[in-house]
Amino acid sequence: MIRWVIYALCSLVCFADNPFDALNGWPEMHPPNFCEGDLQSPIDIRSSQAAEVILPPLRFENLLCSSVKVKMMNTGTTVDFKIGEEGVVRPKMIGGPLEIHGEFQFYGIHMHWGTKDHYGSEHQVEGKSFAIEGHCVHFNTKYRTYNKAKTRPDGLAVVAFFWKAGDKHNHKIEKMVQRLQDIKYPNKSVSMTARESLGWLADLETSANYYTYPGSLTTKPYTENVIWIVYPQPMDISPSQ
Repeated sequence: MIRWVIYALCSLVCFADNPFDALNGWPEMHPPNFCEGDLQSPIDIRSSQAAEVILPPLRFENLLCSSVKVKMMNTGTTVDFKIGEEGVVRPKMIGGPLEIHGEFQFYGIHMHWGTKDHYGSEHQVEGKSFAIEGHCVHFNTKYRTYNKAKTRPDGLAVVAFFWKAGDKHNHKIEKMVQRLQDIKYPNKSVSMTARESLGWLADLETSANYYTYPGSLTTKPYTENVIWIVYPQPMDISPSQ
């Protein structure tokens, strides 16, 4: 299947010089010169700096299985989704740019948003920002745990996706949005099935277009060991949601 591979890192989206109001989940910068790394993320993705390549299909397995339970939690800064440790079915991602690295196990999803509907994403696409950017974090199963994998050169893979704010109501996220009312306060959480809370991810599984590049974590310690898979086509979300 044809996918886009970024062969030259595009402009780094560095918020260090932006007004505080524009920062999206970056209240402090440590170290202050973190933008000087060779493979730092996020970036402004430009199609002019990418090449089409043929890769094996990228597959998400067991992510929407009805037996998989998801804890949705208000961390105080974002909404976090984690799979219960008691589950015997572990969602994973294989294929695509990960083919030579093995299987990557689902670790969690978290969101990034800003104070304005048109500015909240970390990555940009052709210079454009989106209201929300989600990160679906996976770790290489050959390291057995996330904590071990996060320090290895091929340890992590993150799927990034966007939501754009507009008049169109997104019914696919309605169940998830309704349960957000139950976690208004920090450290509150609710349990849902993966299909109820993450069913909207099925749109990514059927998408034939994504960008991939080697980059870094966007939070401390900013390690450059992340295989990024970025879906440029945003999903819809209404202001009321």
